[in-house]
Parts: sequence; structure tokens; C-alpha cells
Amino acid sequence: MREGTYVSQTLALVGRELKHWYRSKIQIFMMAAQPLIWLGLFGFAMDGLMRGFDQELDYFSFLCIGMIVVTALTASMTAGMSLVWDRRFGFLEKVRAAPIPRGVIPLSKIIATTVKAAIQSLLVLVMALLLGLDAGGLSAVSLTVIIISVVCVAMTFSSIFAALGLIIKNQEALMGINMLLNLPLMFASGAMFPTTALPEALRIVANANPLTYAADAIRNSWGGMSSMVSVQSLSLVGDLIVITAFALVMTGASMFFSRRTLRRE
Repeated sequence: MREGTYVSQTLALVGRELKHWYRSKIQIFMMAAQPLIWLGLFGFAMDGLMRGFDQELDYFSFLCIGMIVVTALTASMTAGMSLVWDRRFGFLEKVRAAPIPRGVIPLSKIIATTVKAAIQSLLVLVMALLLGLDAGGLSAVSLTVIIISVVCVAMTFSSIFAALGLIIKNQEALMGINMLLNLPLMFASGAMFPTTALPEALRIVANANPLTYAADAIRNSWGGMSSMVSVQSLSLVGDLIVITAFALVMTGASMFFSRRTLRRE
């Protein structure tokens, strides 16, 4: 009975979060516009430049896969902002006063953000195919890997930003942190550029970034892209194990930390 109550309470908060997101038309517009700008402008513009360094590299296809996981990252950053807004309008205090486990609060944000990230990333995939990504490499396996990779990335980073949203109560400060972390996480990975083109120090950082392994997993599963992976020593299964471990560890740590933070407030 207790487990059933925990699940129903979590799902109720997840439903509330998704309704707010669906009703925000500007978020839906930005969700579609931002990846389209990256793929349509940056992808085609950089394709010729990158071929100057590596004639065999199809950079547009490389970037399309990278943008799928980067979209999951940017969507995950909203988890913290959502908590800040809940605190500002008094909803967080109401939930804290209700007879529900404290872990439901961060878990609902993580699940809702993961659902949003999956929808946005699949939309990016559709855009990429329309813009010229070779659909011949897409299969049931690669589609499954895309979903798993996106879910793991979203769980990892939404857990981090949900915890930050409980610590940092100021909206402007949290937005500043989001902007500060966004570009380094994107570019210090194998999502946007091949890690072989990065300096040695930056390559070490990229190899510790879960975005690298998520992008590698998708490229390993997409026909004709296995040569584009950053960490050649890992197989598809190895990539999936790494990102799953990241997701489980960060989600567990976030829930533990969030419960302690909510009890102290």
C-alpha cells in the first residue's frame, strides 16, 4: 500500500509538471527552434570546414547525433528552474507540508524532465532526418538506443540541476549557473566535435563526460557511424553501461541530498 501511494503521489506531481510545460506555447516553440538553428546553420556551415581537417568525416551527420543528446542536456536544466518557481509561488511549501515522502519532490521533477527531454530529442531526430541525415542507419535497435541514451542523460543532469534548484533560491543566480555550465558540458564532450580534434587536457575531460558516451552509443548503433565514436575502446554495450551507471548514481545522490535539504528548510 505504501509503495502504491508513493507511486501515485509521484505521478500526480509529474502530471502537473507536464501540463504546465504543454500549456506553455513559447517553450514548445523554443523546443523546436533551437535545434533547428543549430542543425540548419551550424551543421551545414561547419561541415565544409571540418572536412578540411578530415575528408572522410561527415560532420553534419556527426552533429545530428550530438544534438540529440545535447537537447536532452538543455532540457534537463529546467528541473532546477521549476523548483525555484515552485518555491517562489508557494507550491513547494504546500507540498512540503503535505503528508508525502520528501523524495517524491525531486523524483517527480526528474521523471517529468526526462519525459520532456525524450520528446524534444525525438523531435530533433525527425528534424535531422528531414534536413538530410541518412535514414538508412536508423533501425529498431538504434531507435531503442537513442531512447535509452536520452533517458540516461536526462536523468543524470536533471538530478544535478534539481539538487541545485533546492540549494539556490534565487532565479537569476540559478540561470547564471545554467548558462555557465551549458557550453562547457556541450563542447567538452564528444557530442559536438570528435575528441581526437581536442587538446589532450580537454580530451581527458570529454572522456569523463556522460554526453560523450551517450553520443557514442547512438553512433555505434547507427549504421555507418561506428567509425565516428570518440572512445573506440568501448562497445555499444560498454557505452550503455557507463551512461546507465551515471544516471542511477546521480539520481540516487540527488534524492538523498534533496531529502536532507528539504528536512532542514
